[in-house]
Amino acid sequence: SQLRTALTVILPAAAPTILTGMRISIGIAWLVIVAAEMLVGGTGIGYYVWNEWNNLDLASVIFSILMIGVVGMLLDMALGRAQRMAEYQE
Repeated sequence: SQLRTALTVILPAAAPTILTGMRISIGIAWLVIVAAEMLVGGTGIGYYVWNEWNNLDLASVIFSILMIGVVGMLLDMALGRAQRMAEYQE
């Protein structure tokens, strides 16, 4: 049937490309979320960084920037692992 063909042929062939797109998208989304929190948010890590910058607490700003990087790296690593699991092994 068409559903079985889609699930057994098309989806496994398209999965690595789909996960690559998701990996790129999550990186851009993380960047935009933090930037939006800096501009208009009353909560979140972006707001915290901006607030601590205005308070001249540079140690908190540097720590927050490092945490933003670590979370971004963990998200990328998780989707990278999922991408490797979806690749076709010859």
